Amino acid sequence: MLRTLFIGLPALFLVLGILLALRVVPQNKFYGFRTSATFSSPDTWYQINFATGLALIAAGVMAGLLALMLSYGLIALKAENRYIVGIMLTILVTMLFMIPVVIYSDRF
Repeated sequence: MLRTLFIGLPALFLVLGILLALRVVPQNKFYGFRTSATFSSPDTWYQINFATGLALIAAGVMAGLLALMLSYGLIALKAENRYIVGIMLTILVTMLFMIPVVIYSDRF
């Protein structure tokens, strides 16, 4: 379970980000950066979610690189601890990469 999250979260964020950056996700209540501003117009939805997609792509790549570094034992940890650290780093990196998107969305 932990190993699946360790490997799967960066990949999931990468794929979800690509779909948003390609602007193929229409306005919906389940997936994307959902605020009253993004629901105000389709143009705003695609603009803000394009930025969200780029942030998720960057976060997925960065988290994937961190997971790769942890996998090759650059930090000496037991396997279970390595997975937990990797999952936590993935979440932290994703949150950090989303900060500019939140700031950008305040313009609308």
